[in-house]
Amino acid sequence: MTDENKNNDISLEVSDERLKEFIKAIEGLRHAWENYDALEKRAKFIEDTFHSFNLNVENQDVSFYGKTYKNIIASMKGNRREKELILVGAHYDAAWGSPGADDNASGVGVLLETARLLSRQKLNTTIQFVAFTLEEPQLQTIKFLIGSTHFVKEAKKSKRGYKAVFILESVGYTNKKKGSQTLPLLVGIPVPDKGDFLGVIANRRSKALMNDFHHIAGKYVPELVVVPYKVPLSGYLIPETRFSDHAPFWNHGYPAVMLNDTVMFRNPNYHTAHDRYETLDLEFIVKVTKALVCVVLELGNSI
Repeated sequence: MTDENKNNDISLEVSDERLKEFIKAIEGLRHAWENYDALEKRAKFIEDTFHSFNLNVENQDVSFYGKTYKNIIASMKGNRREKELILVGAHYDAAWGSPGADDNASGVGVLLETARLLSRQKLNTTIQFVAFTLEEPQLQTIKFLIGSTHFVKEAKKSKRGYKAVFILESVGYTNKKKGSQTLPLLVGIPVPDKGDFLGVIANRRSKALMNDFHHIAGKYVPELVVVPYKVPLSGYLIPETRFSDHAPFWNHGYPAVMLNDTVMFRNPNYHTAHDRYETLDLEFIVKVTKALVCVVLELGNSI
């Protein structure tokens, strides 16, 4: 069987029912400070789900104002010894007062389904699947991305390398009406005026990874419209392009891309009580999952 046929076969195994199950299990009020017990419940679900895939699972404690939170890390060892890993990540907390179906139960759903499918494969590269905590703003500080910042600092201390980092940030909302898509003023690229594409956001160091995702996704899942964009100056001119867990990886020199549905530039439910499962496009989420699975499979065996 050729690699192309193998990738197609695996991507066809993406289960919309499992994705729905995962997303609905994460959905609900779970702001890290205001809904601590609810967030811990989601952490336990993610941990148990990773264990059910026979992955090696560990929790990385993150302290914040006297409470302990968790980054949940699941790993599958590659066939060859390598210094550089592939990471797929998504944050599982939600904004205050929001059930966070798109932001970011959708990303966690894709993370878990990707882990389920890849856990059955033998790859050359070691893969980490990471559910990050404390991504959203907290009342006690102007800082956010707290969980992923801690993770990246510890990775640097351990001299752990990554050849590819994929951060899933709100990948479930589409609007097929003309004029439904907007963009920040400084983004000078042509994009569809319908909000039904996947954005892949990179900085200069991550441009090759962005192009790889665009190319491989187009080869295996051509029905998914992918719009790649390399931000100038690592996104500092367009702050919205740094509003997720890829930014700490950029800050420390790792190649990372954010996969997203453009969030506030498309979804009127962003950070509100209306961000519910019923507003999501499950067919789109399936296509995103297929593309990511194929990309990781191809890059994970390209040594």
